[in-house]
Amino acid sequence: MRGAAAVIALAVTVIACSESEKKPKPLSEPGEKLYTLRGQVVGHSADDNTLRIDHEAIPRFMDAMTMDYSVRGAKVTELPPAGSRVEAKLHVTDNGYWLTDVKKAP
Repeated sequence: MRGAAAVIALAVTVIACSESEKKPKPLSEPGEKLYTLRGQVVGHSADDNTLRIDHEAIPRFMDAMTMDYSVRGAKVTELPPAGSRVEAKLHVTDNGYWLTDVKKAP
């Protein structure tokens, strides 16, 4: 009996986790800080919807560096390709960071 209950609990957990992965994350979250990020796209990964960006320093937050950023609200395959200069909104919370509004820089 305990074995069947454990299998059912595991199945429910797997289903709940897979459902939450399908649900898109919100573009913004309460308590976030917002910064403007400018840099050059180095690469992208459609598997986890991330961009690798060699970005300029972000005043009062971060030195210039190359990092991977998840993107919310757009598919990275539809964004400017590697080598493009971009500008984006960088959202930062205590639990993570991500980009929105990625577009070619003027």
